[in-house]
Amino acid sequence: MNNNALVEFLAAYGPTSDGNNMYDEFVVGAAAKAGVEPISIPETRSVEIVDLLRGGPGRSVVLTGTAGDGKTYTARKVLELMGGGADGLQEVTPFTDPSTGRKVVFVKDLSEVGASEKATLIPRMIASFTAADPQELFVLCVNDGHLLRSWEDHLGGSAVGAAVLTCFRELLRDDHEIPPPEYSFRLFNMSRTSHASTIDAIIDQICNHPRWNDCDAGCASGDAGRCPIQINRRILLREGDASMRSRLRALVEISAADERHLSIRQIIILVVNALLGDAKNVYATPLLNCARSAQRADEGDYGYTNPYSNVFGENHPPFRRAQNTAFSALNDFAIGFETNNYFDDVLMDAQFNGVDHTQYGSPSYAGKRASYLENPAEHIGDLRKILTAQRRRLFFEWPEAAGDAREQSPWQLSVHSYGDHYLNILVPEDKRDAEKFRKTRSRLVKGLNRALTGSLTETSDRLWLTQPSGVYKGADIPILVTGPIGWKGQPYSLHLAPPAKPGRPPMLQLLAAYPPVGVLAALPLTPTLFEYLMRVSDGALPMSFSNQCFQDVRNFQIRCVGRILDRDGKNGSDFKAVDTEGENLAERSIGALEDDI
Repeated sequence: MNNNALVEFLAAYGPTSDGNNMYDEFVVGAAAKAGVEPISIPETRSVEIVDLLRGGPGRSVVLTGTAGDGKTYTARKVLELMGGGADGLQEVTPFTDPSTGRKVVFVKDLSEVGASEKATLIPRMIASFTAADPQELFVLCVNDGHLLRSWEDHLGGSAVGAAVLTCFRELLRDDHEIPPPEYSFRLFNMSRTSHASTIDAIIDQICNHPRWNDCDAGCASGDAGRCPIQINRRILLREGDASMRSRLRALVEISAADERHLSIRQIIILVVNALLGDAKNVYATPLLNCARSAQRADEGDYGYTNPYSNVFGENHPPFRRAQNTAFSALNDFAIGFETNNYFDDVLMDAQFNGVDHTQYGSPSYAGKRASYLENPAEHIGDLRKILTAQRRRLFFEWPEAAGDAREQSPWQLSVHSYGDHYLNILVPEDKRDAEKFRKTRSRLVKGLNRALTGSLTETSDRLWLTQPSGVYKGADIPILVTGPIGWKGQPYSLHLAPPAKPGRPPMLQLLAAYPPVGVLAALPLTPTLFEYLMRVSDGALPMSFSNQCFQDVRNFQIRCVGRILDRDGKNGSDFKAVDTEGENLAERSIGALEDDI
């Protein structure tokens, strides 16, 4: 029987109780021990960092972020590009750049540096970070909290150091990377971006690793077509919109926009867990090795190796799922627990329209489905868990709904039932699906109007703003209007701007078209707030969501009203009360979401 060393190595990336898999040096050691090439994590910063270090004048670099964001890995790549040995990266590594003659000090993890050494290093960093043309530069890896604490503890009364500390705080708070020109460093917060774009590269690195060829010498399962690991590998390698990699990328992207950042290492954990997950003994052996894979194949126990369930951490105890950021973020989508009549009928009729699977599809629950149909009361418990797994499979593999057939959208199997619409507004405006965006726009505006006015208005092309004194209750309560304002080219309009950078939500902006031109008020359109407005547009009660959603909308309303009053009508003379006309409010309004794509 052949045991592939690659499988043992990949297990080192799996969720562990000590969390060592989050650290670059641990994985490098595991690769050396297994005798396999480590996974090459995609990174895009190293070339830019080398340019900063070698620029004229040179600039130091501070890499912040949580464990697993690639700080140490990036520093190692920078050292390689500059001509140093990657294996020479120690806690504090002085290096002379042969290209410039400058001294570059690599600090792999400031939290691992002793207090006495910090007392020496930090004053040198202060001098370097504030010099016009420093000859000693630093590449500093540290998480946000430890950066601020260590700096504060070792200032030694330096006013210049205190100014640098203030600069750190402002950069971290405002999500900026470039400090004022008097400072000679750059700060890269590696937790403030979405790694969704790297999922394809990570899957390819893991599932196309050259050591998979070792399985050809004699798979432990006797036949690679029966091996759960190989079956899961083929699922992960599948491409297209209706594929596991595509939907997993979408979940990570939406999580990032909802401030649920997943590090590169956490994404690797998800991929490895889908590939090697084994739910038969969650407390002892949650990941497959070659021997257990062969045993599951021999016994037909594919229910335990289901990647559509194990990507959510089903092969781990509940407490470990709750503590793991990646599993927690994915489980917040409630995939498998949300459903509708359409998908329930698909599952109970086992009519999958080609979206089926030999090991994980309809054959896996045919017997229990038949038993349930004969005696629903006795067998509903057995069927419920199977249906959860099948809904998860359909979420990853069911094609997007055509046209307005919303009940057929795989996103109906999650709490973000308009997830496909949200993904469409995360991309640049010239790359949006124009037809989908038009539908999104009208629903968004109607949802805003219903939330703001308290009426079931059908208005979807104009925005109504009530006075801050209260919600709309009839003609006695004024609706804010200003002359003949409407679509773009008129004094005010709404614009839906894409995220400023990956991992951030799009912004709903109130724009002024006459001087001073610009954004008067903005509302970050998080995935939760977006879902709230879309469902209110469909008729859901606002109280079905957190009150925070309503408060966010009200705060946006107050900012809009305040800015317009400041500009156009400080005494309120330009505003008047309006009546309803059927299900529509009267005719003056803010032009909504101009059609400029």
